[in-house]
Amino acid sequence: MKPIEELKDYHVKKITPKRVLVAIDVDDFTSSDQAFDFACTISLPAQAQLGIVTVVESRDINVFDSLSPGKMDEKRLEASHDLMTYVKKAQEFGLVDTKPILAEGTPDKAILDEVVPQFKPDLIVVGSETKKISGKTIGSQAEGIIERSPVSVIVVR
Repeated sequence: MKPIEELKDYHVKKITPKRVLVAIDVDDFTSSDQAFDFACTISLPAQAQLGIVTVVESRDINVFDSLSPGKMDEKRLEASHDLMTYVKKAQEFGLVDTKPILAEGTPDKAILDEVVPQFKPDLIVVGSETKKISGKTIGSQAEGIIERSPVSVIVVR
């Protein structure tokens, strides 16, 4: 605990993000929509660049479908379409500097190992899963990002 003397000289500093990254989970639009709304809301007054990332997960494809190269292309195309829908919504909201980011792999690893070093966000916004699994209410994507992120993370419910 800080001594009262130190607190007297402390002044709140305004923090304005320059780049906000929001993770969109195509398997959970409810939490993604809430995270997206929050990210847009804090990005607009700051005129921050908004990066919108979605990750195509190869583990979501069964063994038989994985043998067909067209199946992954189909998933990429579907994810790209969803991603561009969010980009359009952000631009309609007033965020002119919006960047779509499509990644592949395990969401938390792809976001932290590939997207964050390239996009360099000040803040990451993720949604929390809307369903309870084994008593947990936070999704594995959000949990992995929170544990390893080099920047601040906001979890939106």
